[in-house]
Amino acid sequence: MRVVIKPYSVFRDKLGGDLILEFGEDEVPVKSILERLEVMFSISKVGVKPIVIVNDSVVNENYIVKGSYIELYLVPPFSGG
Repeated sequence: MRVVIKPYSVFRDKLGGDLILEFGEDEVPVKSILERLEVMFSISKVGVKPIVIVNDSVVNENYIVKGSYIELYLVPPFSGG
């Protein structure tokens, strides 16, 4: 599975832009994706928990993303603008 992370606001500042993560299976919990981002980028140091959007829906950490290609949006719980 290829997951394209599209971060916004403070998460874009932390990740530096869009990011592609590869997983060996076609079903991955959002929690596993966030844990990998934590290891790679320490996203918790941003100071806010991200709102995760998949397929135009807000999802929680227990949500299982399925398929070979997924776009996952990370947004802060506030407007940056």
